Amino acid sequence: MTPGGEGERVGFVSLVGAGPGDPGLLTVKGRRALERADVVLYDYLASPALLASVEVPGQERIHVGKTAGAGLSRQEDINALLVRRALAGARVVRLKGGDPFVLGRGGEEAEACVAAGVPFEVVPGVSSVAAVPAYAGIPLTHRDVASGFTVVTGHERTEGEGAARVDWRRVAGDGGTLVVLMGVLQAERWSQELMAGGWAAETPVAFIRWGTTPRQRTLVTTLGAAPGDLAAAGLRPPALAVVGEVVRLRERLAWFEARPLSGQVVGLTRSGGRDERVAERLEALGATVLHVPLTTQRPLDEGHALAEELIASEFTDVVVTSANGVRALAQALEVVGRDARIFAGAKLWAVGPATARALRAEVGLRADKVPREATGEALVELARRVGVTGQRFLFPAAAAARDVVPGGLRSLGAEVVQVTAYETVADPLGPARLETALDAGLTLLAVASPSAVDALVDAMAAAGVEAARVPVAAIGPTTAAHAEARGLTVAVVPDEFTMAGLADAIVAALAGRS
Repeated sequence: MTPGGEGERVGFVSLVGAGPGDPGLLTVKGRRALERADVVLYDYLASPALLASVEVPGQERIHVGKTAGAGLSRQEDINALLVRRALAGARVVRLKGGDPFVLGRGGEEAEACVAAGVPFEVVPGVSSVAAVPAYAGIPLTHRDVASGFTVVTGHERTEGEGAARVDWRRVAGDGGTLVVLMGVLQAERWSQELMAGGWAAETPVAFIRWGTTPRQRTLVTTLGAAPGDLAAAGLRPPALAVVGEVVRLRERLAWFEARPLSGQVVGLTRSGGRDERVAERLEALGATVLHVPLTTQRPLDEGHALAEELIASEFTDVVVTSANGVRALAQALEVVGRDARIFAGAKLWAVGPATARALRAEVGLRADKVPREATGEALVELARRVGVTGQRFLFPAAAAARDVVPGGLRSLGAEVVQVTAYETVADPLGPARLETALDAGLTLLAVASPSAVDALVDAMAAAGVEAARVPVAAIGPTTAAHAEARGLTVAVVPDEFTMAGLADAIVAALAGRS
């Protein structure tokens, strides 16, 4: 009989280290555990950006955060909850900042699993002990300065059983570098104890708050001045302290906060991970990029209407104005059991380079005609220059497609068979994604279509956020005009109306702001 009762399936608990905050520092095994989980228990040290980067439909996420002195959730309650959900058959991930077994109470949670007969695993995480100082440009060891380091907690019990377990004066005698976790609130006590143990008042100290995240802030002071400087700066938890001569190396080695887009958080709203090149460009310059899809594309009629036109129509040209239109073509080919040879003899028109790349990737064909600017107007102008009188175009379109392309081609003497192949609808998870991005410090949101603008405005309303609160970067003048009409603040419009052009414009705008 299983611990959950005869015939019941016992679940599984994964104690996963989330790392110190940068989503890229989550381990591969930790990500896999998150992707398989039915339930995720997370605290305030698990960054919103990390949670947003691992999205699992239907997954339940429960905040069990604790802040020092606030008592939001007792450890015993967390232990009981993860055991209870596992005994009910769920795969449970307890997502913890840093590493679960480095001052993270993961040992207590593992003991609770053992006592209840719940199978579990420990997935180590990148500990803040080394990662946070590294992001602040402070090596814990250096051949010329320190050959070792000591890690202690600064958030100790001051009364009752187990009180004041750290012998600060003995720690001071160990020399080397000292890393103090969760030590901001009791900094006056432990700094005095270290000085009483022989460390000079001039010993450098760095307090690093929200390390490895866009909110990273570093205060460099000394043991003697630390309490006063902390109060003057208003620096609060979560923060880590590094004490020792290695702190002086930060002046030369600081890199994370020195990048041109450091501290900037950019949201990309297109679905399907289609903006990876944009994300890579922004991240390379120090921005944090969050994928905040607010819309999703839904094929209509499973591609049958477009498939019928592929077979029945005698077209001389095919025009696609988005990657979604390309995907609709690919789906229609599957429906009729044909391949790209069906387009033999036809000219292929793509509204811009990105759509042309999608055509080659999805259908295996190179576009014959691509305007220099990625707009419908530019495509029609290209058609005017080359002449399209008497030609018959097949156009897989969105349900709310503008009339610029089909109307422009018809005005030039072409016939256009327009098939509504897909529609763009609001993603029901949009408001939750937006709130998560705002929690992560969102500074700019990129929108690539009027439908994305509408979805953003609706998501803001659902989340109770004023439309003008977050500036947007619009891919082109049509989207920008629609955004302004809906009450959004448009901060960026590129000269080149592509995602690459938008990335360039965002970099220029944010670099000037940093």
